[in-house]
Amino acid sequence: MPRTPHFDANLKRRMNWILLFFFGAGLALLGRLFQLQIIDHKEFIKAASRQHRQVVELLAERGPIFARDKSGNAIPLALSRSSRLVVASPGDIENPSELAVNLSAELSVPEKEILAKLEKKGDYYEVIAKDISRESAERITARRFPGIYVEEEKVRTYPHGTLAAHLLGFVSKIQAEAEGRYGLERYYEQDLAGNKGILEGVKDAAGFWVALGRRIIRPPKEGAKLFLTIDYNIQQKVESVLKASKEKWGANEGFAIVLDPETGRILALSAAPQFDPGAFSKEKDLSVFLNPTVESMYELGSVMKPITMAGGLEDGLVRADSTYYDPGEIKIKGYTIKNFDGKSYKTQTMTQVLEKSLNTGAVHVARLLGRDRQWEYLRKFGFGEKTGVDLPGEVSGNLSNLSAEREIEFATAAFGQGIAVTPLQMAMAVGAIANEGKLMRPYVVEKIVDDSGNEIKKEPQEVRQVISKETAETLTKMLISVVRVGYENRAGVKGYFVAGKTGTAQIPRKDGRGYSDQVIHSFVGYAPAFNPRFLVFLQLNAPTGNRFAANTLTPAFHDLAEYILNYYQVPPDEY
Repeated sequence: MPRTPHFDANLKRRMNWILLFFFGAGLALLGRLFQLQIIDHKEFIKAASRQHRQVVELLAERGPIFARDKSGNAIPLALSRSSRLVVASPGDIENPSELAVNLSAELSVPEKEILAKLEKKGDYYEVIAKDISRESAERITARRFPGIYVEEEKVRTYPHGTLAAHLLGFVSKIQAEAEGRYGLERYYEQDLAGNKGILEGVKDAAGFWVALGRRIIRPPKEGAKLFLTIDYNIQQKVESVLKASKEKWGANEGFAIVLDPETGRILALSAAPQFDPGAFSKEKDLSVFLNPTVESMYELGSVMKPITMAGGLEDGLVRADSTYYDPGEIKIKGYTIKNFDGKSYKTQTMTQVLEKSLNTGAVHVARLLGRDRQWEYLRKFGFGEKTGVDLPGEVSGNLSNLSAEREIEFATAAFGQGIAVTPLQMAMAVGAIANEGKLMRPYVVEKIVDDSGNEIKKEPQEVRQVISKETAETLTKMLISVVRVGYENRAGVKGYFVAGKTGTAQIPRKDGRGYSDQVIHSFVGYAPAFNPRFLVFLQLNAPTGNRFAANTLTPAFHDLAEYILNYYQVPPDEY
């Protein structure tokens, strides 16, 4: 059938519409391309950059901790170093078996161990190996294994192992954050940690950093350096003597403190058993991390008698040569207080009360003082309050038994039973006697130096005048006599006046019902007595083989005192 003119016109019109449609679509496509490539080019570049550009934190170098020696040389006790570790993102790994073989050969880690981590598909962070060599890190980075990365971390090291562990504490990680735990690492966390920096950079599609385009927005600020009052050599000697004493007498625990009574500077502080702060995770008993010299309290017994005597001397109620009659025992409302050996010594001077460590003599002085004055002197010497030392977790002791105002509680407190104190409180209280009656605030950090070199130096701080200089001198003479007469001079050092006092205290039962058969031995002494360079406090908990501290701790004190006097080259003061 032949086409009509009308049919040709319709066909031509339809073809024109089709061409027009395709032409319009082409224009729209060209317009969109123009918009994407020309108009919105910068925005899409920014979006792409955001996908690959990342901002990460730069770890700050944790500040070191230094001890000193007598010449002022700094000895590092805690340092930080950079370490490399290999980490995996198992969710991004397609062939874990093959990858495990390659990594095992490079890292010398068992293939099965690596494979077990790589097959955790729901996990995106697994540490494969720590502390790898620089060469291994460079080879692994160069091979660009998918899902495998090399990261840098800061590792805290303690070059001298267990030395001063309870002072230092340690650093551990909670998730990705490393923080100080216990000791100085905790107390000075803000100073030691420093401030993190910020790095901006670009990663490629495989997740690896692109060398170009990285810039540090804010550099990290290194942690401050701590310079301690601790003398490295004295600390070593103290730990050696303490360990030997603890082992010889089979004690559960042992503590030692050496300080300068004139300034409050702590020269050494140790507790046994020890732990290694660089391997703290191996410890199963977390209580070993506590510093018992400030975080625990004890009934210390007769080392408290000089404190009671100080009150009587200061108030003019007794003199060194004042006498009393010792009946051997005192009865107070159904309770009987006896001397340590149950004997009566008849007429005795106040000096002999300390020499023979007579409980009845201490009660005699306490009764002369009266309850209010006795309690006031305990407070003035620092018991029942924190010393303010720059160590974490310090407790204030416990004088609560005296609140009942029962005569028996004040009587036993006179010779150190029924009230609980910390070893550092006891050391500082006797330090006040050594320091002409002035109680000082103890401290461990002498100087803090920030990353700009700015120094914050601590100065000795007097808390209060507890007793007069004259009373302190009288009491020192009495304590010199204690060392010479009371212990057959086992604690003395030839050529020097040495003052000291022992304590043997019963340990309360855990159920609070009376006392057990176990005891605490303690000794506190200072030398040269009239111009002290140091004070030593020693304590053994639950020793065996000998009942009295006069036999267990006087040789240990002698060894320490003799060493320190020679170390400081202190000239003899007795000729």
